[in-house]
Amino acid sequence: MKISDIPQIAAWISEAGIATYELTGPDYRICLRRSVKARSRRAGSAGSVRDAAVPARGQPDVALSLSVGLFLHAHPVQEAALVEPNEPVAAGQPLGLLQVGPILLPVLSPRDGIVASIIAPDRSLVGYGDPLVALKP
Repeated sequence: MKISDIPQIAAWISEAGIATYELTGPDYRICLRRSVKARSRRAGSAGSVRDAAVPARGQPDVALSLSVGLFLHAHPVQEAALVEPNEPVAAGQPLGLLQVGPILLPVLSPRDGIVASIIAPDRSLVGYGDPLVALKP
């Protein structure tokens, strides 16, 4: 990485609405932070995002998108999906990846559970707060 790459990376994270980006290489570490003001996703939809984040008792938890990007079921250089329906997962385990420009961000399981369904299709464009993967106890 060259220092001249930083403005382009900063532009990508700004366009994607990412507040913090950290990149580590063999001989460098860069951390970019920007101020992000809270905003409503769409008029009338803020409640639906909150409801998806806190499911009713007995309903699956849902891993939500924390950025705008393409939701990938597998790493671009691998064929196998990171998770499949009915597969047990641990809290913090990657469920998929969010591609923002050349950046891949892991979508992590919010808790231990079993993958109920993968909601977002592979390589689909998702927005902040969109449901990606449903979990059941």
